[in-house]
Amino acid sequence: MKNPYRLFLILIAGMIFLEAEGQFYNGLQMPFGKNRVQYYDYYWSYYRFDDFDCYFNEYGRDLAQFTADYATKKLNEIEDYFDYTLEKRLIFIIYNKNNEYRQSNVGLVTFDEDTYNTGGFSRIIKNKVMLYYEGDHIAYEKQIAESITEVIINEMLYNADFRDRVSSSSVITMPDWYIKGLIRYVAHGWDYDVENRVKDGIKSGKYKKISHLESDDAVYAGQSFWRFIGRKYGDAIIPNIIYLTKVYKNVDDGLLYVTGVKLKELLKEWKEYYIKEFAGGDDLPGDDGNVVRKSKKEQIYQQVKVSPDGKYLAYVTNDWGRKRIWLYNQTTGKQKIIFRAEPKYEHKTDNSYPVIGWHPGSSVLTFINEEKAGMVIYFYRVDEGRTEHRNFLYFDKVLSFSYSPEGSRIISSAVKDGITDI
Repeated sequence: MKNPYRLFLILIAGMIFLEAEGQFYNGLQMPFGKNRVQYYDYYWSYYRFDDFDCYFNEYGRDLAQFTADYATKKLNEIEDYFDYTLEKRLIFIIYNKNNEYRQSNVGLVTFDEDTYNTGGFSRIIKNKVMLYYEGDHIAYEKQIAESITEVIINEMLYNADFRDRVSSSSVITMPDWYIKGLIRYVAHGWDYDVENRVKDGIKSGKYKKISHLESDDAVYAGQSFWRFIGRKYGDAIIPNIIYLTKVYKNVDDGLLYVTGVKLKELLKEWKEYYIKEFAGGDDLPGDDGNVVRKSKKEQIYQQVKVSPDGKYLAYVTNDWGRKRIWLYNQTTGKQKIIFRAEPKYEHKTDNSYPVIGWHPGSSVLTFINEEKAGMVIYFYRVDEGRTEHRNFLYFDKVLSFSYSPEGSRIISSAVKDGITDI
């Protein structure tokens, strides 16, 4: 028989520990255990310039030189726009692709003031700017311009030491449409892609309440708002709005004391301005009965490819990072998922993957996906419902590919060491 006195002590100790609280209570503030998985060790070097440094790994020298050339030009341009000279030195950390960027431990959120980032994009940590090449130099230039703009605006609002220490009473509450829209507008203005997104938002009624918008919808709406301000009052007043926003610590007052109009009225005028600008023209497309799949909110549809014989249609959906390849039989109207990758959660994902293409014989759907810092090529045999795969070596990224007419060779647009080629 067990010692009853010992059992009594164990019972008392258990009741005491039930009331105890751990030092980190739920683990969220632990500085360890948050490292990302890293598949390769890189050797980092850097170039030092007058106003910034460019850090790059052994495969990114050409990309670092391109970054330095464009950043020098854009930094001077944005400083002139705001009539403000950046006090803190910029540090560009350059990755050759999105997958390298996602392996980085720089700026992992540990809920302390050193990693706090108010309202901006997550690639800005203090004066460190993390960039990754997407296979398109125009898109990469936009990353650089947006990052420089964000750093300058934050320094204007919170002084040069903001990223080191800031009290909660000094933080200015700014909605995404306001701050991210401003960053996007100053960085690269207006183009047809933005215009089409805003036109869709205005005509569909999506922009009815700008404060309810999230993600890209908020950014595009905000970009159109600042364009409206620039058209009506001139771009020269925008730095004044930022300055008075800092003084009064309030977005509404910053706009009111510069434009003389309350934010509520400005938003009304903004909407009327674009309703008038987009009046007429083609209506939004309707449902003519030929619908393969009804779209869902926050889901991206991409890489739509019809088989050479016209029987099948393959396409990719991306739902918050969860990627799927669908195969639709145009004869029977049936569809199925033939490939799944990555879980569904909000993170920076490379929306260009998987890349898909049909073999000329229509019996094989080929697709390339990025996995564990490398690429894998898959061959899905339609008649058998079977998939084969192998590693796809040498390249950093594949943008698109297609088969030769006889089906024995593949031509691709791909990236190697920060350079895109055929």
